Amino acid sequence: MTPETDEERNPAPAEAAIVVPSFARPRQLETCLAHLARLEGGPWRVIVVDDGSPEPLGPVCAAAGPGVTSLRQENAGPGAARNAGVAAAGDARWILFTDDDCRPRPDWALRLVAAQGGAAGRLAGGRIVNALDGNAYSRASQTLANYLTDRYAERDGGMAFFTTNNMCCLRADFLAAGGFDPAFRQASEDRDLSLRWKDRGGSLVHAPDAVVDHAHALDLRGFWRQHASYGRGARRLHRRMDGSGDRRAKFESLSFYAGLFSRRRPVEAALLGLSQVATAAGYAQARLAERGRGADGERAP
Repeated sequence: MTPETDEERNPAPAEAAIVVPSFARPRQLETCLAHLARLEGGPWRVIVVDDGSPEPLGPVCAAAGPGVTSLRQENAGPGAARNAGVAAAGDARWILFTDDDCRPRPDWALRLVAAQGGAAGRLAGGRIVNALDGNAYSRASQTLANYLTDRYAERDGGMAFFTTNNMCCLRADFLAAGGFDPAFRQASEDRDLSLRWKDRGGSLVHAPDAVVDHAHALDLRGFWRQHASYGRGARRLHRRMDGSGDRRAKFESLSFYAGLFSRRRPVEAALLGLSQVATAAGYAQARLAERGRGADGERAP
């Protein structure tokens, strides 16, 4: 019997591409690529899309080795960058997504592809762990993100979604779903894709053993800006849902907030509260901006 080749034992790396959008974070990208180089079952193909960074990220990618492909585009947002990466992975069966400030664990890719399983219409999402435990802002932000995804998954709600820093699907399904909408330049492109995915009859499968450590360093200003952008993204998503006649509930019940603040330490509870104020402020800002614009987005006379 002919011995199995590495590719026959591990077909996923030969048929998969990992897409990483990046903007002006060379150090974070360097660390991310170092972790991707250590993935089990590899080498894995990595496609980095430089979303118009002031200083090109090509040299960082070149230093990471021949398995990393670097693309550069004018700044168009992370959704558009991910779409460009998928387009460049023309012969890939699977697409995996992570971000430049993430550190995938060694078994991440194999576990995520296994959870997707080659099943048509299945979107798999893994678990995110805060890598900066000493940063209260980063810790609170990741706590909120995990709470949202876990809550939606537990009740199998219509608003369930996976975040784009730990996601896997078949490339053909991604293209059929229309990819990420580049209109979501700041946030909510993951929610928008997940909703459209389910509306097409697809399924969302959680893979808690496919883990990436998220090293998103935040201070007070960055924390506010991040959650305000979530509010603006949510408003865009809600407008789209209204326009399509989508009647899914858009706002959370009191039980959501009761669970969010339950058994939290004072500092974390305060930051979670601040995150909700920032999100509401971003949402209100987006609504105010709409009042001076027509349906085509131009400023009203």
